[in-house]
Amino acid sequence: MMCHRVTGQKGTTMILFAIILVALLGFSALVVDVGNIMLQKVKIQAAVDAVALASAQDLPDTSKAMATLEQYAELNGISPSDITVTFSNSDNTISVQANRDVEYYFAKIFNQYGTSVTSKAVATKSSIGGAFDYVLFSGSTSATLVLNGSNTLVQGSSHTNKNFVANGSKLKITGACEAVTTITVNGSQIEIYNQVPNASYVEMPDFSETIRLQAEQAGTLYNGSKSYNGSNIDVDSDIYINGSLTINGSRFCGKGCILATGDITFNGSNLNQSSGDAVSIYSKNGNITINGSHAEIDGILYAPNGTITFNGSNQTVNGRVIGNEVRFNGSNQSIIGGTNELNSLPSYGVKLEM
Repeated sequence: MMCHRVTGQKGTTMILFAIILVALLGFSALVVDVGNIMLQKVKIQAAVDAVALASAQDLPDTSKAMATLEQYAELNGISPSDITVTFSNSDNTISVQANRDVEYYFAKIFNQYGTSVTSKAVATKSSIGGAFDYVLFSGSTSATLVLNGSNTLVQGSSHTNKNFVANGSKLKITGACEAVTTITVNGSQIEIYNQVPNASYVEMPDFSETIRLQAEQAGTLYNGSKSYNGSNIDVDSDIYINGSLTINGSRFCGKGCILATGDITFNGSNLNQSSGDAVSIYSKNGNITINGSHAEIDGILYAPNGTITFNGSNQTVNGRVIGNEVRFNGSNQSIIGGTNELNSLPSYGVKLEM
């Protein structure tokens, strides 16, 4: 009887082990294979995004866009035959959809050999305008544009996607002062040519991918933060810095855009230009800070996702100040708009539709 009982226990143990082994294999199949599917989904989505953005640069020329698409598809590991493309919006929008077969590892023991993942990206090309029609622009829908202090000059029009508040004395805006909600004026000797509350929302364009591609082609794409210290910088092509940028007393000339993905800081710097030059300073995801007094900057300051802050007095921007938020700390500050600075911008931008 003892032998029969032991044998029965061994048999039961083997059965349980087999069940547990199958369960473990099934769990491994689930974890490993599903994880691989998710990884491949992320990879193909990043590739499709890159292909759509690169192709959109050539719109509305669909033939040229398709040639670029095939080139970037191969660079990103996608066969052009696995891509479906459609154009819309007068051939200014491209939709790219790609399929990729993903092979299973563990699930093969259950006669499951693979699946297909699909990713889609839609990119639109549009002209740069909107926010750049203004000399001073705040794009935030939650932060008030506040002008504090005295002796503030805005030579041109201003716009905020929230409220506008002016505090202090000797403020002058020679053009329209637009606010999506309200305009409040406190102080003396305040001159505003035309107050426009309840104005329409204005979007800030994203042309960072255009700058990146042009910098890549020109060999002026840099990985890591960068500093310019008391130097003369010729901007004969767009510059793309994958990091932060610090500018100490440097002089810029030429025509183009310097883009940093992180913060940009001016320390007592002058952005002087010769006649006919135009330079834009663009922070893709960070803030722009101007420190020191008696600073003069010629060009466009652009921070669509950050804050542009002026720390100090007697600061002048001969150009445009456009940010998600704009803050002035000090007095005797001037923004003098012209037309030449717009030559530093590309004529269009592309963006992915969400």
